[in-house]
Amino acid sequence: MKKFVFLFSVLIAAFMVSQGFTKVYPLASNIKHSDTFDLNKYKGKIVVLNYWASWSKNSRNENKTLLHVYQSFKLNPKVVFASVSLDIDDVSWKSAIEEDELSWKEHFCDFKKYDSPMALKYKVTTLPKFIVFNAAGKQVYSANNTHELEANVSVLLK
Repeated sequence: MKKFVFLFSVLIAAFMVSQGFTKVYPLASNIKHSDTFDLNKYKGKIVVLNYWASWSKNSRNENKTLLHVYQSFKLNPKVVFASVSLDIDDVSWKSAIEEDELSWKEHFCDFKKYDSPMALKYKVTTLPKFIVFNAAGKQVYSANNTHELEANVSVLLK
């Protein structure tokens, strides 16, 4: 079924391009409009939670480094990457996901900016923000840059 959905998405994207549409979002099947990021869904896994927004230059710059960190762990089933965007515009949000090549499966946005319950829950007041949870769901790392992110995840895997 997943292969069918992917092929169907590719065909739709090809059709849209042939018809002159310039914005194509092949990652759209991963995007969720949601008011809640449910950490319980990932019990037993290390979760790297990325708070960002398309309008935040610092977020966009850190996304480049985050992508390298993701490449290090993407094949490890014990590690999950998830992004919560504080965007207010659907098109800008989806475009930024594509431009920054954020290819992990979990993307959330409720278009409430800093009033988002997902931002309030973890006291996110500035972007970017990276939070790491251990396999028991306990927050073990929080930072505004990716400087030590890879090392912290590696330690949790030992």
